[in-house]
Amino acid sequence: MPIDRRAVLSLAFASVAAAAVGTFQYLRLAPPPRRILTAAEKKACGLTVDAVEGPYFVSGMREIPDGNLNATGLEGEPVEVAGRVFDGLSNTPLPGAEVEIWHADSHGKYHPNANGKAASYQAAELALRGFVKTDANGAFLIRTIYAGEYTGRVRHYHFKVRAQGKPELTTQLILPAKPGDALTFDTDDIAEGLPDCQLLHVDETATPAKATFDFRV
Repeated sequence: MPIDRRAVLSLAFASVAAAAVGTFQYLRLAPPPRRILTAAEKKACGLTVDAVEGPYFVSGMREIPDGNLNATGLEGEPVEVAGRVFDGLSNTPLPGAEVEIWHADSHGKYHPNANGKAASYQAAELALRGFVKTDANGAFLIRTIYAGEYTGRVRHYHFKVRAQGKPELTTQLILPAKPGDALTFDTDDIAEGLPDCQLLHVDETATPAKATFDFRV
């Protein structure tokens, strides 16, 4: 039977395309190379250190003007995360900067447990995601809940910080482990690549619990 050249070329193209997509998905979802800081680097707290975005980022999330990230009322320990955004190592605040946060719920599940564009999901599928803008003093306040741990990761918050004239910062702040947790700041692969100051101190004697962190970009 004669070979259909167009069919052969189409099949070959489809195979190459499928392989390319598979490679892209692997590169996007595969864990990054492990970064381990020296003792001196762990103690330093200069420019905020970047960290992997992870597989659960949803783009195009809305601003939360009131700072209430948990508008859907998911169960969990309430936490307020406050801080400021500064221009590099100076004390010059960056007003109007966007501080975007997303994280797992108290059971270690993201909403959605996937990625993509916000427009691809129903409103009810989106929770614990959004951004606030810093005020004239570069300050921000986010009301949320204590993130849960899940297999392979200590409790953490993801952040993106966008300020005019600055490259976008993607990073993570680590939460103290709870009794019975499998991982801590010192044993989590990604946390090993972050300075000690990116381990949040959470004051659980306050109501709600409070944590502070200043981003330097």
